[in-house]
Amino acid sequence: MESYQAFNRVQLLLQHKRPQDAEREARRLLHQDPENGYLQCLLALALMEQGQLPQAQEAAQHAIHLSPESSFAFYVLSAALQRQHELPLALQAIEEALALDPEDADYHHVLGLIRFQQGQLHAALRAAEAGLAADPVHVDCLGLRARCLARLGRRDEAAADLDEALRQSPSDAGTHADLGWVALERGRAKEASGHFQEALRLTPTSDYAREGLVASLKARFWVYNWFYRFTVWTQTLSPSMRQGLFIGMFVLSRFVPVLLPLYLVIVYMSWFAEPLFNSLLRLNRYGRFALSEQATRDSNQFMGLLLGGLGMLAIGHFGRLLPLTTAGIVGLGLLFPLVGTQRQWHSKRRQQSRWFGWGLAAVGALAVAAEALMLPRSGVLFLAFLGGTLVYVWVLGLRSS
Repeated sequence: MESYQAFNRVQLLLQHKRPQDAEREARRLLHQDPENGYLQCLLALALMEQGQLPQAQEAAQHAIHLSPESSFAFYVLSAALQRQHELPLALQAIEEALALDPEDADYHHVLGLIRFQQGQLHAALRAAEAGLAADPVHVDCLGLRARCLARLGRRDEAAADLDEALRQSPSDAGTHADLGWVALERGRAKEASGHFQEALRLTPTSDYAREGLVASLKARFWVYNWFYRFTVWTQTLSPSMRQGLFIGMFVLSRFVPVLLPLYLVIVYMSWFAEPLFNSLLRLNRYGRFALSEQATRDSNQFMGLLLGGLGMLAIGHFGRLLPLTTAGIVGLGLLFPLVGTQRQWHSKRRQQSRWFGWGLAAVGALAVAAEALMLPRSGVLFLAFLGGTLVYVWVLGLRSS
């Protein structure tokens, strides 16, 4: 009985959004009972709520080691991996959880989130509906189904799901955030911003709502709003259809030159929209507080390289200083591996992207030095840099996006 009450205290602290107290209590209980897998799961949940995702993952893995037949431990591990965007591993863990307990709506919800992040809308919708079959009023599954239906163009059904979710839990931050995302995908940036602010009022630590608020503030720039809705539309297509769309646009622009500027805008926006508009958002008195620390650091790196490259290019061009012009082009070219590395979530691919970027930087530096020293065939190094940048864009960058 005492053990049950102790577990209940940790759960209540988590429910009341007091993860630090929940962590402290879980660690105190684990000191008395270090082999308790369920307590390790509760500790992992408390760590997740504080954004300590690697530590949460470690606690969940230890829980599985202690209780290999615990579906809850696999569920917690999957949630920790999903928040770190380690989607294949998260999928494997949640499938283990569902194999052990196929009737838990929470497990189906996490499976649906993973499929949604992978762009598999129909699979995400099936997972949400499976969760609702187990629990017809599961608020998170209602919200997930609404987002899937909205992206698939079934907006009336999506609105009905969100109305039901609000009726079941009017103070649920996730439902308000779902309302915000659906409004954003319909081009209603101001309405979306209001929903995200309400979600953050209810749960100030919600990354889901904070990311939505950032996106809704950026969507007030009409260019970003147009591009965001375009990307949302492309996610309703299958991966092969998306690939065919962009290849077809490239081929068409070669035969219809008037379409080339539109194609180039889409290409450059697909690479630089996030860091560029995050940087512009820092000029907004509210927007700069909405950005995470990591997004701010990424913005600093992006703007430093962008402004440095443009400055050298301008001075080199007007001063007729060819080495400085070359250095400016190299700096602008390095924006591709910089942004490509920043948006990588998979650690192995992030490391590959970083090393490729440093290799390109070395070749570019050699090209600038050869140009400054007027060495013979200095242009070969510059062409090698341009070729390497194209290889990065088409192989590493597009494969990971």
